[in-house]
Amino acid sequence: MGIVFNEDASFGVTPLAVVSTEVKSVGRPTNIIDKETKGKELLKWGENNDFPQQVIIDIRKNPELGTLLDKEANLLYSAGLEWGKYVDDGNGNEVFKRLAPDQNKKIREWCKRTNIDRYLLEASKDLYTFYNVFVEIVLSNDRKSIAQICTQAAEECRLAPQNNNGLIDTCYINANWPDAQPTDKLTKKLTVIDAYYDPATTLKEAKSGTNFIYMLNYANPGNKFYQLADWNSIRESGWLEVSSELPKLKKALLKNQTTIKHHIKISNRYWDMKYDGFEKKPAAERTKIKSDEIEKIQQLLTGSENAGKNFWSVFHSDLNMGKDNELIKIEAVDDKIKDGKFLEDGKDASIYTMSAVGLHPALVGTMPNNGLGGAGSNIREAYNLHILTNKSRQDLILEPLNNLVVPYNGWDPETVFRFKNQFMTTLDTGTETSSKAQTSTSNTSK
Repeated sequence: MGIVFNEDASFGVTPLAVVSTEVKSVGRPTNIIDKETKGKELLKWGENNDFPQQVIIDIRKNPELGTLLDKEANLLYSAGLEWGKYVDDGNGNEVFKRLAPDQNKKIREWCKRTNIDRYLLEASKDLYTFYNVFVEIVLSNDRKSIAQICTQAAEECRLAPQNNNGLIDTCYINANWPDAQPTDKLTKKLTVIDAYYDPATTLKEAKSGTNFIYMLNYANPGNKFYQLADWNSIRESGWLEVSSELPKLKKALLKNQTTIKHHIKISNRYWDMKYDGFEKKPAAERTKIKSDEIEKIQQLLTGSENAGKNFWSVFHSDLNMGKDNELIKIEAVDDKIKDGKFLEDGKDASIYTMSAVGLHPALVGTMPNNGLGGAGSNIREAYNLHILTNKSRQDLILEPLNNLVVPYNGWDPETVFRFKNQFMTTLDTGTETSSKAQTSTSNTSK
C-alpha cells in the first residue's frame, strides 16, 4: 500500500544521490528519513499519485492559466542562450567575453547536436507548472562525455523512497500513472544524480549506465520530494474553478436568454373602443385587425430609420373610479447580458490568476481599471522588473550545464552559460531593446 499524502502534494526538499557513488572524502548534508516511506515502492505524487495529471486537467479547462504559464516560460527563456567567461577589464569590472574560437566552436556544435534550445523551453515549462524538472543526462557510449541533456515530462516521473542513507537514488518514468507500477515492463528506471555536491565527480564514479536523472526543484518550504508551485493556491482557494466556470455560465445565459426587447400590453377594451362592433366581427377578421395593429407598433419600435421617433398610445378615463386606464403600454425588457452579468467576477478571477502566477497585468495586455494593456511605460517597467527578478529561476535551469556538463566534458572551467536577457528602453535611446537594464533600475543579472 502506497504512502498517503495531502492532495496539495505537500512533500519537501531532500538531497538526491547515486548510492554507489557517494564522495566519501567530504562532509554531506544531513538527510532526514521519513519513516512513512520505509518499505514503500515509490513516493506518491498526491494522495492518488495523480497530482500532476489533475493539474494539467485544470490548466486545460481554464481559459487563461495555460497561456500565463507559457508566457512565464518564454519570459524566462528571454533572448536565448549564450556562453563565455567573465574577465577583468583592467578597471576592476567583470566583463562577459566570448571563449577562444576553438572552445566556442566545440560548445556551439554540442549545443546544436543536443538541441539545447528545446531543453531550455521544456525545462522552463515544467519549472513554472510544477516547480519540478526531471533532467535526463545521456552519456556517450564510452562514458567519457555527456552527449545530451533533455527533460522527461514531469507528470510521467515518480521518485523511489529514501534509502538507508536518507537519499533518493531512483526515478521511475511511465506515461500511465496513476495506474502504472514501478515493476511494470513499461516503467523506465533511471538512477538519480546528487545535485547538492560535485555532480560531475559523482557521475564519473558511477559504475555503470549511460542515462541518469538530475532533478531540479524550485524549493518551496513545507514540501518534501515533490515541490508545489506557488500558483497552486488559486486551485485550493477556488478562484481557478470560478474562472473556469464563468464561460460555462455565460454560454448557458446566451443560449437560454430571450431576445425580446419590449413587452407590448394592449387592453381588451382598446379593440372595442377603436373598432365599432369588434366583438361581433368574424374571428378571422378580428385576428387580422390585431395582427395589423401589432405590426404597426413593431415597425415603429424597430429599425434604425425609426430611431428618435415618438410613440403615442391611448388611455381610457374612468370617471366613476376617477382614474385613467392605459389601453396600450410598452415596457422595455431588462437585458441581463447587456448589463454585463458576471463581468466583474471575471475580472476578479483574472487578476487573482495573474497575481498567483506572478505576472503583471501589463505583460498580459490587460489592466484592472480599463481592461487594456496600459501605457508603454507600464509595459516597459513591468517587463524590465520581471526580467531582473528572474535570475534565480534562470540559474536553476542552467544548473545542469554549468555544474555538470562543463566539468564533465572537460571544457574551460571558467565557462559560464547564461540567458541573453534583453530590456526594453525608452524611445530616446534610439533602439527598442538593450542587453543592459535602464540606468534607473539596478541590473543584478550578469
